Order: sequence, then structure tokens, then C-alpha cells
Amino acid sequence: SNVSLCCTKTVCNGCALAAHQRGMLGRCPFCRTPLADDDDESCLAMAQKRVNKGDAEAIDFLGGAYYGGELGLVKNVPRAIELWMEAAELGSVNAHS
Repeated sequence: SNVSLCCTKTVCNGCALAAHQRGMLGRCPFCRTPLADDDDESCLAMAQKRVNKGDAEAIDFLGGAYYGGELGLVKNVPRAIELWMEAAELGSVNAHS
């Protein structure tokens, strides 16, 4: 399964395959939003848009990006922990693990 950055919903591989078979190429199987380009800048912009709306799963995702130094971000473990704490307070179960 994968997390779609547009809506931060977890989409299982079966649903992704079914959407692909229906011709929904380049769109999120859940919300139908066009997918971000595969570059770091587009992914970060889409995630940041959800973070700005207070989306707990997006905040958790951004914490993971800071922790691993991904999406062009400089590795920053203290910032990752702050984001994970905020995501947990907003109800993200994943932020606890």
C-alpha cells in the first residue's frame, strides 16, 4: 500500500491496480486528484499543502521526510520529533510508531 500525498489516504495495492485497470492513470484512486510528478519538489509541495491544512497524516509523513533527509530536506531529527508529536496530538496513529 502507498500513501497518496494529495489526500493522505492509504491506498492498497489492489485498489491501485483496479484504478489502473479502469484507465485512471496518473490520478489518485481515492480522490481522483492528478498525482504529483515524481520529483522531490512536487511531492514536498503537495505534502506541505496538506500540512498547512492541519492533516495529521501529512504532518507524520513530513516528519518522516525530515528524519530520513528525504524530498530534498536536510536531515533534522529534532524537527521530525516535533512534527511527529504534533501529528500524534492531531490523531495520527502512525506518529506513535
